Amino acid sequence: MSGALLIRGSEVPQPPLEVVRTALARLGIARLVVSIHQGSFPGGDDDVGYGTPYSRRGGEFVAWLARQGFTGVGLGPAGITGREDPSPYDASALSRNPLHIALGPLVARGLLEDAELARATLPPGERTLYTHAYREQHGLLAAVAARLADPSVDAALAARRAVAPWLVWEARFEAITAAIGHQDFLRWPVDPAQDASAARRFEIGQWLADEQHAAFAAQARALDVALYGDLSIGIGHRDRYWLEPMFLPGYALGAPPSRTNPAGQAWGFPVFDPRAPGAAQFFEARFARVLEGMQGVRIDHPHGWVCPWVYRTDDPDPVSAVQHGARLHESPDLPDHPALAEFARVRPDQLDRTRPRHDDAWVRELEPEQVAAYAAAFDHIVALAQARGAEAAELMIEVLSTCPRPLAAVLARHGLGRYRVTQKARVDDPADVYRSDRAAPADWIMIGNHDTPPLRAVIASWRAQADRGSSDEIDRRARFLGMRLRMDPAALAADDRALATALLAELFLGPARNVLLFWVDLLGGAESYNRPGVIAADNWSLRVPPDFERAHAAAVARGDAPHLPTALSWALRARGLHQGDEGQALLRALEGAGT
Repeated sequence: MSGALLIRGSEVPQPPLEVVRTALARLGIARLVVSIHQGSFPGGDDDVGYGTPYSRRGGEFVAWLARQGFTGVGLGPAGITGREDPSPYDASALSRNPLHIALGPLVARGLLEDAELARATLPPGERTLYTHAYREQHGLLAAVAARLADPSVDAALAARRAVAPWLVWEARFEAITAAIGHQDFLRWPVDPAQDASAARRFEIGQWLADEQHAAFAAQARALDVALYGDLSIGIGHRDRYWLEPMFLPGYALGAPPSRTNPAGQAWGFPVFDPRAPGAAQFFEARFARVLEGMQGVRIDHPHGWVCPWVYRTDDPDPVSAVQHGARLHESPDLPDHPALAEFARVRPDQLDRTRPRHDDAWVRELEPEQVAAYAAAFDHIVALAQARGAEAAELMIEVLSTCPRPLAAVLARHGLGRYRVTQKARVDDPADVYRSDRAAPADWIMIGNHDTPPLRAVIASWRAQADRGSSDEIDRRARFLGMRLRMDPAALAADDRALATALLAELFLGPARNVLLFWVDLLGGAESYNRPGVIAADNWSLRVPPDFERAHAAAVARGDAPHLPTALSWALRARGLHQGDEGQALLRALEGAGT
């Protein structure tokens, strides 16, 4: 097999950074980004059981990624999560999670004592310990707040409140939570007690988190690594407390039946009332906040920003309710959703009633002024990004198996791409949306993401199915990859290591110019990071090993993790870009790192 992977031992030679970057440029790849949520960053000597990019070890991980040739890091939502639910997609929209504050720098500034930190720290592991970290981090930040009892600090906090009034609402939430003892504001009394010290601790935590985030962004810029935020579609519990007047009564936000989730998804998130005063200002603040220090942003479930699927909350069965829901702006005359008629952006004659109302082609056609109405949120996001010097192409648009006509029109308006998740591809269907050869240059292509099984587990599953005779997916993939890479399908089908490398190499074949790799796939993990819809102690808990340099080398040597330089060399050969003196020198440098 040409360019076969023959790594031995536990040390993986790495070609110089300029070799990888030259290979990417030759292949026409504009961006190679690792996706990782903040809690998954590796721990160091100041770890209390939860990761952060702002720590010394977190910064070293980003520097290591830069040396591997990655051009960017995609972070998760940065908001505050609840005591019991660590999901970053149910977090606050504007405040930063105090669990992301690195504690080592606070000791260096004299805001914490070594002994205080030592009592709270744990040996860094490969899972977050959310309950411990939540308790200890908040306790340590209370000690920090006590040491910052100074009029000048209070003046600085007041100045921040003047330009960010949401701090007042969230500080009040913290004050009541501390006094009442729980976060369920629906059970609070009419005039609840408040703990002023908790409010002040919250504001100081936000101040410190903002400082550390700015420092981290500066470090990433110095490494020539772009950072990407994550604009989640949901509204977390704590934000519902102060945003409640803006919500549409009787409706919740979910996802309709789809190829990925045939039953639909009853998320239960509130729906913003298009008539509500203040909603536009909140959106603007949210967009601006998520872009602070970032070069781009991932738009979670963009359907929710353009053509949200909503369902009635008076149905006692959420599953039935979401399956019989409708799109907020495409329901001008539905008898079971009369309340949505006034929000319609299309006329009854523009609907194809022969299709299910969640079908991508439910709306048959759109006029320019209708597209402009649908595009209002995206117009603002793109304008904000461009004002910060970013291109529209820096927006990652999480369109998966469905893309309704209004959303497709908005993406076309700005030349934006979508996701292509290759592990989900039906490779024997030339029209399948996940096939890599169906991608457009603006698309973001990936093997998987935080909601899918990792590469290693996917291949193991295909192999087990083949051994049982229940599926020939291994052979189908090998034939497809062999065709795209101009390699022997039988050799790929026979060797899991070769198949994994081929699946990585596929991402560099084009037409997509943006490649996204989830960190678990990079490090060869076998366990899923998130099991969608599950609230459990071990969900959202995987972390990068503290000794990630050695762990990655060992995983590549074992064949558990794909080898990036080898994958690049295979892609160069497949596309005929290894010709000439420069191409041959590049190939030797890449393949020399894999032997």
